[in-house]
Amino acid sequence: MARGGPEPAPRLRTYIAGAVALLGAAALPLEGVQAQPLPVWPAPPPWAQPAAAPAELVRLELRQRLTVGSPEVAPFYRARDYRPLWMPGELRPEALDLLEVLRRAGDDGLDPRDYQVEELEAALEAARGGDPRALADAELRLSDGLTAYVADLRRGRGGAKLDYADAQLAPKEPAAGEILQAAAEAPSLGAHFAELRRMNPLYEKLRSTLAGYRARWTEDRFEDLRIRAGAGDLAEFQRAHGLSATGRLDAPTREALERGPAHYEQLILANLERARALPRDFGDRFILVDAAAGRLWLYEDGQVRKTMKVVVGKAEMPTPLMTGVVRQAVFSPYWNVPEDLVQTSIAPKVLSQGLAYIESEGMEVFAGYEEGAAQLDPRAVDWKAVAAGQLSVRVRQRPGPKNMMGKVKLEFPNPLGIFLHDTPMKELFGEERRTASSGCVRLEDAMALTELLMGENLPAAGGQPERRVNLKRPIPVYITYLTVQPTAEGLEIRPDVYKRDFPAEQQVAARS
Repeated sequence: MARGGPEPAPRLRTYIAGAVALLGAAALPLEGVQAQPLPVWPAPPPWAQPAAAPAELVRLELRQRLTVGSPEVAPFYRARDYRPLWMPGELRPEALDLLEVLRRAGDDGLDPRDYQVEELEAALEAARGGDPRALADAELRLSDGLTAYVADLRRGRGGAKLDYADAQLAPKEPAAGEILQAAAEAPSLGAHFAELRRMNPLYEKLRSTLAGYRARWTEDRFEDLRIRAGAGDLAEFQRAHGLSATGRLDAPTREALERGPAHYEQLILANLERARALPRDFGDRFILVDAAAGRLWLYEDGQVRKTMKVVVGKAEMPTPLMTGVVRQAVFSPYWNVPEDLVQTSIAPKVLSQGLAYIESEGMEVFAGYEEGAAQLDPRAVDWKAVAAGQLSVRVRQRPGPKNMMGKVKLEFPNPLGIFLHDTPMKELFGEERRTASSGCVRLEDAMALTELLMGENLPAAGGQPERRVNLKRPIPVYITYLTVQPTAEGLEIRPDVYKRDFPAEQQVAARS
């Protein structure tokens, strides 16, 4: 201080005195020195306060960003007063785990570009410097990536829309806030990410098959086989692609080689989409119908309790992808002929064979489909108008040996009029391709399945028509269409009777 200068202010004098006391103490030898109490410092000015913790600065940055516009994740952050999820003080290691999950989205037939993986990687690198703006940017990119990925993983696409006939089976697509809240509450994010990727058994098997196929079969290997066509290699190729393992370069093998591995990848992906549309959890007891395989399975506690052949819809009347809950069995059922079949099948047969056709088939005619509709004399019906679509009548078939429903039908209420039922046409189950119904599923051994479902409730044979008996335990039924079946050696490829694969492959290819 210059001599003759102004006297220091009281607060500054206190600072100086404290500094002198500290310097003097520091200059003394340590041995034998008795500890002196530190001077009491006055409160520092606001500009001298220590810097806020990184998490607090990120929180303030998030508040500022999320008040502009209304991104989907904003409600989650508002509810937690904008506290960051991924960087409470510094970047969590699990952020890199999430980056890896998003990088591997292709394992599920999803496109990592949809989750801006490259941009996220750059944002995480920038966040290592600790700048609050970079940290906030990485925070929001991580949350956006997670919510978009989970939504896509839960959604059936590519022509794989599934009709949920029963609301209790329909999965609830989680909102962005729910996805983030589950992550925030998870004891372990690593375990949480693994749980997010868990899907139903059909999906898991196809996903594993896709990874194995990509690792084993490449364009280079296809090209090598096209050139060399060695017997041993060809037999392996044929087994892996659902062909007869002759070891010879026959026409089907040549055609498969020309298609290339991308074709088979997209075929697996198209089926993966259909499996994705099914619920993640089938339950401990359920019925699975695969229309492409023409087969039904009854599962209990993870084991196949019963399996049988089924007949499904014709190519022009395909059995839909759907799920519902079987709640009752109907014994000695009527068959209410679908309205389109009355026009295209029943009316033309009446016109060609005469009214005797109606009686010989045990059919009855009603004025409409409503309850209590008047029964009509078939002779009073203008069947030409019915065949032309100008008149609508209801036709039902009485129970009996010719009844198309057979002895029993298993109902799961749905607007499409689809159910499982018996049939008198047992010869159809001897066919390799069992597509002959009008959309419903005909059962090879309907009574055996019904007995397993009902147990002691199974009524005696005979009795009144249309006897309805509730199941003690309603059971979900899932109807899918998988033209690729994983095997121990590769793929079993089934005929695409409904021509669903090509449109799905096109959509998969477009996303790729």
